[in-house]
Amino acid sequence: MGGYGSGRYYRGMTKETVENCHSFDANNLTRWGYLKQTGPKQGILRWMRGDHLMGACGFHVQLTGEYPSITFRYLYNNTEHPNVQVELTWYSPGFGGRRYLFLCPCCKRRMRTLHLKGGEIACRLCHQLTYESCVENHKYDSLFRYIAQRHNDFSWQTYKKSFNSKLKHVKRNA
Repeated sequence: MGGYGSGRYYRGMTKETVENCHSFDANNLTRWGYLKQTGPKQGILRWMRGDHLMGACGFHVQLTGEYPSITFRYLYNNTEHPNVQVELTWYSPGFGGRRYLFLCPCCKRRMRTLHLKGGEIACRLCHQLTYESCVENHKYDSLFRYIAQRHNDFSWQTYKKSFNSKLKHVKRNA
């Protein structure tokens, strides 16, 4: 017990994160007017990182008929993929109108957001994605415990709060 290599070490992220994938959000499509009966029926989604284009996807919306749907056509790794048709479902919130959701092509769950990973469009659960905030939440807790133990004057949570407030100040001024 307690031999070489028995302690905790940084393993890196075990799951891919939502932030590293291209996402399709039904609320954004509604806000931009694509999921309204009188709005435009086709468009292009572009994913930018600063001024650099990270990806693009064309889509066509079909709201008439028994099953409303949206068809995506996209490039992934410089390969054009065939049209992917995703069914839409909706419900009426308490204030009126319609709130549209995607039906995941893999599991048929109602989802507000779908993600493009590995050339496939599916929900977060099918792609086994997590959020970056879940992975990094307790990344430095052992360091704060060590510092508090060395100084014997504050609890480790105090060091964590102090570090986070200084980090927010640095990000604001950057």
